[in-house]
Amino acid sequence: MDGSTARWRVWWPVVATLIVVVLLGYPLALLFGLPLARRDMLDLRKWIKETVEAQAPLVPAGATLHYNAAPAAGALIWRQALIGRAQVDPGTERVPVPNGFDAPVTIGPPFERLGPVLFRGATPLAADEAGTAIYTAGRLQMQGSVLALERPDGQATRYTFGNAGGPVFIDVRPLEEGTDYLVDGDVVVFAEAPPFGSQIRRVSSDYAVVDGSSGLVLFASPPEGNVVLAESAVRLAEVLAGEADGTNLRFRFARANILDGDGRRRVFVEDRLLNPVAERAEERVDGDRATFTFESDAGIVAVDGVPSTEGRDFSRSGRRVTFAQPPPRNARLRQHPDYILVDPEGGEILVAAAPTAGELVWTDRYTFYAEPSCGNTLIACFFALPQHPVPFPHWIAERVGPFFGKFALTDERNVVRATLYTTLGTLSALVLGGAIGILLAVVFVLLRPIERALLPWVIASQTVPIIALVPVLLLVLGNFGITIQTSLLPTAIIGGYITFFPVVVGTVKGLRSVDPLALDLMRSYAASSAQVFVKVRFPAAVPFFFTSLKLGTAAALVGALVAETESNNRRGLGFQILGQVQSGNVADVWILLIISGILGIGLVALIGLLERLLAPWRRRA
Repeated sequence: MDGSTARWRVWWPVVATLIVVVLLGYPLALLFGLPLARRDMLDLRKWIKETVEAQAPLVPAGATLHYNAAPAAGALIWRQALIGRAQVDPGTERVPVPNGFDAPVTIGPPFERLGPVLFRGATPLAADEAGTAIYTAGRLQMQGSVLALERPDGQATRYTFGNAGGPVFIDVRPLEEGTDYLVDGDVVVFAEAPPFGSQIRRVSSDYAVVDGSSGLVLFASPPEGNVVLAESAVRLAEVLAGEADGTNLRFRFARANILDGDGRRRVFVEDRLLNPVAERAEERVDGDRATFTFESDAGIVAVDGVPSTEGRDFSRSGRRVTFAQPPPRNARLRQHPDYILVDPEGGEILVAAAPTAGELVWTDRYTFYAEPSCGNTLIACFFALPQHPVPFPHWIAERVGPFFGKFALTDERNVVRATLYTTLGTLSALVLGGAIGILLAVVFVLLRPIERALLPWVIASQTVPIIALVPVLLLVLGNFGITIQTSLLPTAIIGGYITFFPVVVGTVKGLRSVDPLALDLMRSYAASSAQVFVKVRFPAAVPFFFTSLKLGTAAALVGALVAETESNNRRGLGFQILGQVQSGNVADVWILLIISGILGIGLVALIGLLERLLAPWRRRA
């Protein structure tokens, strides 16, 4: 067998194991990441919200009005006043111009151009109410913007915006691409971290209103021709599904997943705007009280969002409502004067008074959850996760170069310096723990009474949680004037405290593993106790000692990392791991964990090398 074949037989298990570990990283990433992705898909709070508004015509003039995605049942309105039911041509989505409207859209003065995509109107714009309709080159422009998926914390500079691809603005300040931010695929990278709690938005349609009070508008791309505002228009509103026959109380929006608690939602019966505000009871719901007083003397009474039936669940006397059974303590008791959203997921409302036959129940504005912001599939939401608990191996590999080059070697935050510092602390812990362990083992073997007295306490010392011991140690060292943030002493003490126990146990076992015949032979030679220890007991204990020391090496490294974390020692790997965890840089955390694992393997290999040097008879064996 040649040398190359022999070396391959030695190394192929290591290579095969490494390949298997890397390949297992992919299913593990999916195993831990897909549940989080599913959670984001099902959490409506993380969905993209869209608003349905009564829409202006796509073009401001013509014999017929052409609307975009006209509802199946529509109503025509002029300045929020109902004109009548719309006769929508389902094939072309066109509606004849109503009588008396020669100009179905009244155009205002043009906007002032402040930049290629930034414009300012002559009048304020109500960005949060229906009624804004902007035309460019005789064509209606669609409004839309989305919030960043991440919440600004004052430090992060990378943000994602779902499917939006237009310019970005923070609060009411438009930003300039190339100067204020850069686009990296689906991610926007800011030159400076946005302020904590700010609103970061990106244009997702033709334009977005940046600041309604000053009429500031930001377009996705430079518009053609003048930008003008429709001062009024014949709009097409949505008629709610449900038969108005004088008895029916339930009506349904065309969209599902309606935003509950939407104060801007408006529902009309003919020209009467229904009041969406719920009234609170004047009295406290304590679980014993059954009679409550409301502001008005009519409406839908609901307990925790579930409507109650008058005559069965409660009786009414003017503004006072008396329940057959007192509502549960701290229940959400409300009276809805006009209507209640009883099924947000299905988009169903319950009105207090049934519309008469032929009346239109319509809405000119409501908000619904359109789709998950992470994507429409589970795998898309997986890739959209801001951080993965277990990243794909190639994601970790991509971060290795930038991570190691983040700080210069002269900077104490450099990962190489931190690794060397933790190595030094671990070796110090090994020396301290090994010395104490050998000393106690020798004493226990030579003096049995001391072993019986101290061994229970040695065992009990390992039951003390290290996370509780470290703060006490740091307090004691601090009282002695030791700067724990830069000292190796806490690392050496904590690591040695964990290391000495396996050394004691293993060395005692080794010193007592001598063959009795060998001891009898030494006595027959009249050997002294020292000669017996050096010639017989020590060689027998060496394999046990080094095996225990290898176990103690891993424990010493863990102790060093914990001590560095608890003492805020910025020079070690422990503090760097804590910092990356707090920053949410999961890939960097995994790099540090891999470095720690490699460091542990290297230190154990070093102990094996020392064993081969100090115990050559073991190498021959």
